[in-house]
Amino acid sequence: MLMTNENYQKCRTCRFCIHSGDDWVCLLKGLPTLFNNTCERYRPGSCENCSRLRMSDGDAFCSITGEETYILSVCSDYDPSGRRSV
Repeated sequence: MLMTNENYQKCRTCRFCIHSGDDWVCLLKGLPTLFNNTCERYRPGSCENCSRLRMSDGDAFCSITGEETYILSVCSDYDPSGRRSV
C-alpha cells in the first residue's frame, strides 16, 4: 500500500525532529536536518516512535489502551499529521 499523505516519512511529522523557525534538528542523530528530509530510523506508526508508549520493567505498554504491546508494532490509529508538538 502506498502512502499518499504528503507528510509521510518527513521530519516535519516526526516527534524526534524539533525546530525553531527554519532551523530543524533530528534528536535521534543530534544533527541539523530539513523539515522535508526523511530519517532512516523513522518507522511511521510504530510504537517505538509513539509518545504514548510506556515502558515498565522492560515491557512496553500503550497508554491509550492500557495493553502490553510489542515495541515495533504499528498502531492502527496512526496519523502522520497528528503528532503532538515538541
